[in-house]
Amino acid sequence: MYNFIIDHFLEYDGAITEPVTVEEAKLYCRITDNVEDNLIEDLIIQSREAIEKVTNLSLVPKIATVWFTNLSGMFQFQYGPMQEFTELLNEEGDEIDPANYRLVGGQYPSLARPMWPQLKATYSCGFPEGEVPTELKIAILDQVSYGYENRGLEVDGMGICEKAWRVCQRWTRTSPII
Repeated sequence: MYNFIIDHFLEYDGAITEPVTVEEAKLYCRITDNVEDNLIEDLIIQSREAIEKVTNLSLVPKIATVWFTNLSGMFQFQYGPMQEFTELLNEEGDEIDPANYRLVGGQYPSLARPMWPQLKATYSCGFPEGEVPTELKIAILDQVSYGYENRGLEVDGMGICEKAWRVCQRWTRTSPII
């Protein structure tokens, strides 16, 4: 037996404040005018989303809803760091009382029990505003610079620059599929 995600849904938890500002990205890319500010803003969003996909982290606050099977126990929740576990539902949609399930871990917990085939969990995740680690902010800046310099060109199949990829590998807990 094994555990797997059946489906998931992520929604932003309130207004989004990107971990990197347009001004920081322009300084990093050595852009001195304001002509392409909208492009830079789009590249920041795209870069953050790429870093999130590779690391299975949420760099901005989100609400995660995950349908999964936990037949083997110790199901690992993606999209950390987890801020608050809101609810766990069984396959009939009934809420499971917290006394009847066991989370193991802190910011990146696993569900030890119940070991059931169809569960649905809802939780808030992501780094609080202003608390994204510097290394990940620089990875976003590296990716923005890469996207800015290579716009219009066909890039390799990875879709993320090598420097940012190396940082992401230090932060990922599972192998990403891009």
